[in-house]
Amino acid sequence: MTNEAARHGVGAMGRRALLLGGAGAAAAAVTTMGAPSAASADAAGCPVTRRDDAGAETLDEALAAVPDGGTLTVTRPWSRGVSLVVDRPVTIVFTGAGRLAMTADVAAIEVRVSGVVLRDVVLVGTSGSRTGLGRGILAAGSVEAPIDGLRVEGGVISGFTHDGVFAAFCRSFTIAGCTISDVAYAGVLMLSCSYGIVRDCTIDTVNQPSPYVNSYGVIASRDDTVPLARAPRSSMILIDSNTVVGVAAWEGIDTHAGEGIVVTSNTVRDCRVGIAVVPCKNEVDRASTLWAPLDVVVSGNVVERVGLDAPGAGILVRGAGDTVGSGAERATGVVVDNVVRGHGGGSEGGMVLYLTRGFVVSGNVFESCVGSALVLYHSNEAVMLLRNSARGLRPASPGGAMAVVTVRSGSNTGTISSTRFEASADAPARPVRGVAVGQAGNELDLLGNDWSQTDLAVWGTRSVVNRYGDGA
Repeated sequence: MTNEAARHGVGAMGRRALLLGGAGAAAAAVTTMGAPSAASADAAGCPVTRRDDAGAETLDEALAAVPDGGTLTVTRPWSRGVSLVVDRPVTIVFTGAGRLAMTADVAAIEVRVSGVVLRDVVLVGTSGSRTGLGRGILAAGSVEAPIDGLRVEGGVISGFTHDGVFAAFCRSFTIAGCTISDVAYAGVLMLSCSYGIVRDCTIDTVNQPSPYVNSYGVIASRDDTVPLARAPRSSMILIDSNTVVGVAAWEGIDTHAGEGIVVTSNTVRDCRVGIAVVPCKNEVDRASTLWAPLDVVVSGNVVERVGLDAPGAGILVRGAGDTVGSGAERATGVVVDNVVRGHGGGSEGGMVLYLTRGFVVSGNVFESCVGSALVLYHSNEAVMLLRNSARGLRPASPGGAMAVVTVRSGSNTGTISSTRFEASADAPARPVRGVAVGQAGNELDLLGNDWSQTDLAVWGTRSVVNRYGDGA
């Protein structure tokens, strides 16, 4: 992870089952309040637990009148130059004309304690087209005192100079049903968070103004300027059924060195890189990477380019290390049943992998990708490419060759099985190769693939390629 973010990161299937089970339980807990009205509470002689901002001189005054566990309803538009600080477990609900419009680059709402619920917020920042510390919601605990049980349910967040929602050291949290747009750095930014859900959110237009050098729709990371003990990996987070559009300069959904992250059923459109599963930097040697993403699941997503034309992978997987054959920590996990459209170009492809171990890529469909459907860059140990298909590849340059699988460098070992290519009338360019291996130092087994619609099943003779019942 870059300094911008730092200033504010084969047991995958068992982890996935655990996480998805937890996700169902957490979703069931997202319910309406159902508390008695103030009038009925008064009549019963009980304390009033629901208040609104009618008649309050400041929103802080209205919040202060709400007891622990109570609810504040925001019904009026407020213009503020300082954060609304939530330092007790309460619920805040926005309704009608309720909104916060910020006049300074600070967080609109700052959560400092566990047990806070924010529902249907309407938060407007100063600008999404310049840099700053403007955030819609800021919830930052610490490694010693994390924030538990944060729930952000619905709402509209726009125009902030950093991110829509920033969560650090949060556990057992839910961010669901939010619309976040026109932000400078990230839609949802999570650092050292665990056991959380980001679901059914729409993130549209992340601008990356200078000097930001990257940007994200949703990112689960850590502060990589300090040791892992002080800033643990983000872990066991479900990123599910979100729509991320228009992170044109960088990445739609990302994890830096996350563990047990599940990215499923999302739509990612017109982002330079759709989904990135990558390492984080070494806190001492900033020119190198140290910690890899582990046990990550990327499944059932649609990643596509419609109006963006720049080189970039639809799905990128990279472990730690920087050289061919590096002994640093390798990326592990699975990428299954995704659809990737229109990505690639340059040295990229629909999907790019390097510095992995035992990684499984299965059942994915690559449509109209540029140059290659799949790229094995280097240092993929025992990789398995199974049941993938490519349709209608397009050349990266006029007259250039294309390949379903391109092995770009060395130190790749693994199996390619039951993979096929289907020609397309709307992408008729030739030649198309099944597997292109241009460098030495690789050993691959090809089993039962269908290369009948390619021009050449295997190109290149410098590496070991074993074919068993492999198609023409």
